[in-house]
Amino acid sequence: MARRQREDAMAVAFRDLLMLLALLMLTLVVLIIPLIKIPKESRQVEKAAGDMLAEIVWNPQSRADIDIWVEAPNGEKVGYLLPDGAVFNLVRDDMGREKDFSGLNYEFMFSRGIPDGRYRFSLVYYSDNGQGDRPEEVRVSIRYKVKGLMHVIHQARVVLDYPGQEKAIVSFVMKNGRLVKDSLDFAPFQIFYPLLKEKGLVGPPGK
Repeated sequence: MARRQREDAMAVAFRDLLMLLALLMLTLVVLIIPLIKIPKESRQVEKAAGDMLAEIVWNPQSRADIDIWVEAPNGEKVGYLLPDGAVFNLVRDDMGREKDFSGLNYEFMFSRGIPDGRYRFSLVYYSDNGQGDRPEEVRVSIRYKVKGLMHVIHQARVVLDYPGQEKAIVSFVMKNGRLVKDSLDFAPFQIFYPLLKEKGLVGPPGK
């Protein structure tokens, strides 16, 4: 009987010791977290990344290769041919159903910061990848972030009629990180083909 009581007392003491150790570790974590310093540059990048987001989605069964292009206020043009710029980065270049295993036809880009000025976005029906010359409907979404909340600039369904076509989506003006009211413009323009001309290329180059 005395032996059993002793074993019970030891078990209680061991349990109390484990609880004390757990409490001590939790206290140390709480005290250490405020002391961890994130480099200033990393905080700036994290804060800026994804300030403007442009996405396109099309039929997941389609083999068509559709591209999104942007021309930022500084004149840079970003798309599959030039995926990384000072303002924008093309994060995903989707080349159609048979080029990946995601089950999606989805392409997107984002900005780091939102400089003042006019932004232009267009779509290019780069290739039908042998599925036949047929129209493709593309869903477009362009949004920007203010205090952690995303605001819609433009959402639409755009029909591309034939391979090789470039079609303007929208252009608009941003100022002080916000959309300028009534600045949306849908007049035709091109980004991709003038870029090819600048580079001395003839027709869409192979990817």
